[in-house]
Amino acid sequence: MNLEKPYLVIIFGLLLFLGISNLFDHKLKHDFPYAYGASDAFQQQTRVEGIKDAGNYRLEPFYIVKGYKDVIGYYPPVIHHLGILLYFASGIPVYDTIYFMVFFNAILAALVMYILIRKYSKHIAMLSLPLSILIFSNKTYVGFLWGHWASITGQLFLICIFWALSRIEIKKIEVLLGLFIGALALSHTSELIYGVGFIFVYGVWLILTKSFTLSFVKKIIIAGIISGLIGFYNLFVSINSFMVVNPYKFNISNDWGGTPILYLSDFRLLLLFMGLGLVMSIVMLKKFDTVTLAGLYMLGIGYTNYIGFGIRAFQPRLLWPTYLSFFFGFGLYTIVRFIPQKLRTVSVFALSFLFILALSNAVPIPNVPTYYKISSPGLMDKWHWDAFQWISKNTNEDAKIYFFYGDVYDQDAILRNSKRVHAQIIPENFVELIKNRTIVRDYATEFPADHGAGMPYMKSFLKIGLHQREARNLLVWQDHADVCLFDYFVFDKVSRQKVLVDYNLLIVNEMVSKGAGVVFQNDVVVILKNNKVGADCIEKRTF
Repeated sequence: MNLEKPYLVIIFGLLLFLGISNLFDHKLKHDFPYAYGASDAFQQQTRVEGIKDAGNYRLEPFYIVKGYKDVIGYYPPVIHHLGILLYFASGIPVYDTIYFMVFFNAILAALVMYILIRKYSKHIAMLSLPLSILIFSNKTYVGFLWGHWASITGQLFLICIFWALSRIEIKKIEVLLGLFIGALALSHTSELIYGVGFIFVYGVWLILTKSFTLSFVKKIIIAGIISGLIGFYNLFVSINSFMVVNPYKFNISNDWGGTPILYLSDFRLLLLFMGLGLVMSIVMLKKFDTVTLAGLYMLGIGYTNYIGFGIRAFQPRLLWPTYLSFFFGFGLYTIVRFIPQKLRTVSVFALSFLFILALSNAVPIPNVPTYYKISSPGLMDKWHWDAFQWISKNTNEDAKIYFFYGDVYDQDAILRNSKRVHAQIIPENFVELIKNRTIVRDYATEFPADHGAGMPYMKSFLKIGLHQREARNLLVWQDHADVCLFDYFVFDKVSRQKVLVDYNLLIVNEMVSKGAGVVFQNDVVVILKNNKVGADCIEKRTF
């Protein structure tokens, strides 16, 4: 009896359950962006909303880039398009479908790695797969919660490149390889660099083993042409925007800006099996070449923070449990090989299910890392979502929105849900004014936006300009703002710090007395309309 297919179905279902199902409270559809944990997640969500609304991605949604309406779409778009396609197919809100696709892509990455390992040994592949449960451990879950969605999607296609190279002898495989590289170029640029780098490493390996052929060169060239046609525009934009604003600098980085980082030591007891498998795979490198090289390569990529890659080195660690799963499975299989042949298959299944139970935390084993269950609505709530929806549907497109203090607004991409040009109070200035018991109309202000690519626009054919390096005299580039120049004001009425919302409400009363009108209100948020834009909307005074 062939138990492999039922085994794969169980693993697929388990990964869906442990990942998106638990996080989504076992619901496919939510009333607001659910379980979004940081600004980068809202960056992805608001961009996919803008692409859906526009029907294309020729231009960035203007509310992401300080109101500029000529900024070309510069972000690798695959994850957004996948979310939109599922939205149209299902009718589920796009903020849910794009999140689902991130988890789905991570699970597919684990299954593609399984297929790659299976080329060499079905038993090793089956023993390897349970380690991918740890992509939902406490230090890797942040990749989903905090918005590293494009990187996770790119890593799926990176693993597909590993698989295609392992099958390079197949007729027309260069077409698939080219499609994978092109998809990677449209998913996340840093993983494209890693993919191209691995092709070079694999070529060197073929030379060293005297397996390098003219056929390999031809296939790589054809794959390069196909991927170049697919990714040319995106790469052109990236080279003239991202790489201009963020040129490579050698810098040793030991920190990811407060983001948890996965270290090899976090595998704890599992390192014994992984180390054994690593040694055995190196000893038998000619037999297990592609999968061993891929594992070693991605292990090394995870340490390129020491040569200047910073966050781009730490992101691949999010899928280390998948990349390094071969070493884990090989280590277990090295032990299983001592079991008599007639009991070996049963032993593989038994050991696989033992680690499934252990890693999923169903049967905890000391010093073995486990799945980390998270079930939280995240930063957004129904009250804020209703306020954002009201703004996006009931204000003029050119309206300017000013957000006073709110607990969640420090993750400023959440404000893009207003779908309007927006600014927010800088909390430190707010606190200082409270201490001085002062009300003013000019505040230290941030105009949050996506600055990563410099806000590129087409100056002429094949010539890109960057708004970020021009037109700095506009209001949206200032660090202080006269709030009376804005059309609407948003105030939170609830906070973990009562003194802050008390000050908010004091300003509300002051503005209403000067002619502003309450146009929206619920238990958490109140929105005022400035009926005399530019006139005195608030009087400077002490209280």
